[in-house]
Amino acid sequence: MTPRVLRRFVLAGTVVLAALLVALAVLATVNKDQGSSQSSVPAPLATGTALSQPRKVPPVELVDEQGKPFSLSQWRGKWVVLAPSLTLCHEVCPMTTGALTQLTDEVRQAGLSSQVVVAEATVDPWRDSPARVRAYRRLSGANFAMLTGTQDEIRRLWSFFGVYYQRVPQGNRPDVDWLTHKPETFDVQHTDGIFFIDPAGQERIAEQGMPAVSVLSPTLQSLLNDQGRQNLAHPQTPWTAPEALNDLYYLMDRNIPASAAPKVVPPTAAQAQQTLRGSPGALAALHSQAGQLLGSAGPLSARLKSLRGYPVVLNAWAAWCPPCRSEFSLFASAAAKYGRRVGFLGIDTNDASSDARAFLAKHPISYPSYQLNSTQLVPVANLQGMPTTIYISPAGKVRNVHTGQYDTATTLQNDIERYALGD
Repeated sequence: MTPRVLRRFVLAGTVVLAALLVALAVLATVNKDQGSSQSSVPAPLATGTALSQPRKVPPVELVDEQGKPFSLSQWRGKWVVLAPSLTLCHEVCPMTTGALTQLTDEVRQAGLSSQVVVAEATVDPWRDSPARVRAYRRLSGANFAMLTGTQDEIRRLWSFFGVYYQRVPQGNRPDVDWLTHKPETFDVQHTDGIFFIDPAGQERIAEQGMPAVSVLSPTLQSLLNDQGRQNLAHPQTPWTAPEALNDLYYLMDRNIPASAAPKVVPPTAAQAQQTLRGSPGALAALHSQAGQLLGSAGPLSARLKSLRGYPVVLNAWAAWCPPCRSEFSLFASAAAKYGRRVGFLGIDTNDASSDARAFLAKHPISYPSYQLNSTQLVPVANLQGMPTTIYISPAGKVRNVHTGQYDTATTLQNDIERYALGD
C-alpha cells in the first residue's frame, strides 16, 4: 500500500469512527428521552455528610418515656434517625419535633415503618424526666420515640456524636415552663442536627443545622420565643424532612424517580475560583487554565505526568454530543466540590475547535480541555461511545471507564468517591 493510499485509509477510518460516535450519542439521547417518564435514579445524598468510615455507636444505657431502661442496640436491624433535643427548648427544638413528625409520616407513607426508627434524645438530663418527656409528647403530638437518661449516659451519647450542650443562665425575661407555668431557671445551649445510624449500629451520616419546616402546628409554634420565631422564618444551615428521607434512601441504596432528583445548578466561574482557592500546586495550575482549550496528545500526556500523586478524572465530550452537553453541569459542580483533591480534565473529542470554544464560553468549568480525536486517546482508553469518563489512579493507572451520560450528580459523585478517592 502506498503512503498516499495509507493516508486516505486512515482518514476514512477516522471519519467513519467519528460518525459512529455521533450515531451512538444521538441514539443514547433518543433512548433516554423515550424512557424518561418511567426512569429512576439512585437517591442522592441530599443534605448530610456521609462518613468515609462508619463509626460503631457505643453502648449507652438510656431511659424511654415510660421510665424503662433502653439501649440503642435494641434497634439493631433498623435504620435510625436520631436528633438532640429538650422539652424546654424555645429556639429550635419545637421545629425539630415538627420536622421529625413529618419525617415519620413520610417513612410510614413509603412503607418503611418496619425498617426505620425516628427518635429524639435529650440534651437536658437535669429536667427531662420520663414524666416530662411523656407530657411533651402528648402536648406536641410527636409520633416518634423520645429518650432521656442520666447525666453521665447522656454525656456519653452526645460526646460520641460531637454534640455540644451546656447549661446557661436565663435572660432578663426568662422563658416560662409550659408544664409548670413558672419561670425557667436556666437554659441549655446545644448543637442542632440529625444523625443516621445503620442496622449494624454504626453512624453513617451527620447533619448539623436547623430544620426548615414549612408548616408547624400552632402548639409547637406557641413554644417558640422571639429567637425561635426568627429561626422558623430563617433557619441556619437548614435541612428538611424530605431531604432526610432522601438520605435514608441513599443509605438504603434505593432509587427515586428521575423527576424527583434535585436539579444541579453549576457554580459560576467566580464561585468555583473561590471554592478552589488554596489548592495544591499541580491542581491550582489546572484551575488557572479554567475553560481553556489546549493542545493535543503530547501536552495531555505531559499534564497527566504532572498530576502523578493525584487521582484524575478525564471526561471525553464534544459540542456536537447531546448527552455530553446534558452532563456538563454535573462535572462543573463536581470539579468545584472535589477539585482540591482530584484533577479534572476535559477531552474535546472529534470536534471543531470553534464549536468547542463557543460551547466552553457559555458553560464555565474550573479545568481545561485538550482537543484530541478518538484514536489519539487509545493509549489511555478505547472510546465505545460518547460521553466517556475515565478514572486514573494517583499512580497513573486506569481504574475505571464509564461509557455514557451521568444522569444525576449522585451517580457521578458516587463514582468519584469509589474510583478516584476510594482505596
